[in-house]
Amino acid sequence: MPSRLLTATAIVSSLVAIAVQAAPAATPKTAICGQIKNGPHATYTGQLTQRKVSGTTWTVFATGVRCVSAMHAAPAILRWWAKAKVGSLPFRTAGFSCNKESDGHGSSGSSGCSYKGLSNIELIMTGPYSIAQLKQMFFIH
Repeated sequence: MPSRLLTATAIVSSLVAIAVQAAPAATPKTAICGQIKNGPHATYTGQLTQRKVSGTTWTVFATGVRCVSAMHAAPAILRWWAKAKVGSLPFRTAGFSCNKESDGHGSSGSSGCSYKGLSNIELIMTGPYSIAQLKQMFFIH
């Protein structure tokens, strides 16, 4: 009888181990890390609103990246963004590889930066929008 219990326990343990390995990794959630006031000026057409957005307030979004890392890299990325042309070669800093993204109308109001795998940050000039408004706009809870 004890050998049956031992065998059953071994089988259950093996199945649990296989199930844990086969379970997909949790999808990282996007977070709004903060806003940077007085960044470089940008005027572009927003993809969600299709309206012109203009200003100097930038919002840092992170997916699979710690906010402290995203906020630490943001000033260097914005300094580069201010001088870069749309579609220029990627900029690399603190493990991030960044592009100055086009709004489809020849302007830019964002920089997308990949980190590792699907982890990334996005710096978007969000102008007058508050963090609460952005959470609602981008369905971030």
